[in-house]
Amino acid sequence: MPGIVTFIIVYRYYMLGIMKVSYILIYLALLSLFSVPVSADLNIVSSSVIHTNNTLSALVSLDWSPDGNSIAYVAYDDSRNQQIFTINVDGTGEKKVTNTTNKKWGVAWFDTDISFISYDTDGLEKIFLVKPDGSGLRKLLDDGTRQGRAPEDKPPALGGASWNPKTKTVLFTSFDAAANEKIYEVNIDGTGKKQLINDSFRQWNPEWSPDWNSFVYVSYDSTYIEQLFTANADGSGKKQITFDGIKKSDPDWGLDGIVYVSYETATSSGQQIFIINPDGSGKKLLYTDGFREIDPMWSRDGSKIVYVDIDPQGKQVMRVLNLQKPAVTTPSPTPTPTATGITTPTPTFTPTPTPTGTPGIKETPAKSALQEVVSSMLLVLGLIVVLMLVILLVSNLLNKKK
Repeated sequence: MPGIVTFIIVYRYYMLGIMKVSYILIYLALLSLFSVPVSADLNIVSSSVIHTNNTLSALVSLDWSPDGNSIAYVAYDDSRNQQIFTINVDGTGEKKVTNTTNKKWGVAWFDTDISFISYDTDGLEKIFLVKPDGSGLRKLLDDGTRQGRAPEDKPPALGGASWNPKTKTVLFTSFDAAANEKIYEVNIDGTGKKQLINDSFRQWNPEWSPDWNSFVYVSYDSTYIEQLFTANADGSGKKQITFDGIKKSDPDWGLDGIVYVSYETATSSGQQIFIINPDGSGKKLLYTDGFREIDPMWSRDGSKIVYVDIDPQGKQVMRVLNLQKPAVTTPSPTPTPTATGITTPTPTFTPTPTPTGTPGIKETPAKSALQEVVSSMLLVLGLIVVLMLVILLVSNLLNKKK
């Protein structure tokens, strides 16, 4: 009999401990449910697929026009030669810009020129410039060095050039005397070439920041994993911002963070787009609807991201993510009286309208990250409630047997 009494006392304290743990779990679940994301919290309003008229399209790279209304990209023409094309965001106005037979990749749209990488007559990869109307084709720099590597070459492609309208200079990847990839800067007229970072590691795929005072690039860490780094415009202040042991590629620095391509886990089969803050915080998966995603590029106003979307059968399309940052409520400042008695109205943000019903575009609603979190938390809460009910039922049965 004393043993039974001892068992009941111990059991009740055990049950109280279970109940307390359950309450703690519920509290933590609710806390995570309503916590604030640490990364740039962008809402993906919708995604738009831009269909081209070219049935042989095999997209290699792409970039936005300065005004964000058009996209330059590489695809095959009817003669199976890679060419530069442009197309409006609404799917109209598709135009072939180049008409040469050499392979092309690494597209970047400057203010008045479209840049790309192709082979020169000496067989070396060079950066070329052409006007959007197809005129003015020229080499940026003719110094007898390679200025890129084809996408199918290994290690990965070195990325294209990156334009700085503030200084009228171009970032690009070339090779030093030891045949190691390094980041260089050159004036738009081809003068003033200089190496920006001088260390023992290879560097490639540089992209300017939105204020053009810094740039992001890919390099190896101490374990030779391809990671993201940032540096000041002059190459100083080098800083590693990713550390997860999975290789990165295709970085692009926008107004609300740095997007890049990586794998969700070391065993994942499809590359996806991630976003991270420039200081290395807030890394998260940007978009989950896709098999393989490459070459994400911000529009200059930060309202859209375009990338190459590849399905399991290898079909490639241009997909545009239409973005909107969530509204942030801030206290209204107290108006200051002016001599004329006129109060300047507070500007309001009007979301960029998403084109609908336009030929050439297929709109699909995007999954909300908040909806996914809510669903997961509700599932966890449901399991906790069921567990608590089972424990209470067992407790009541034991009490009845006493």
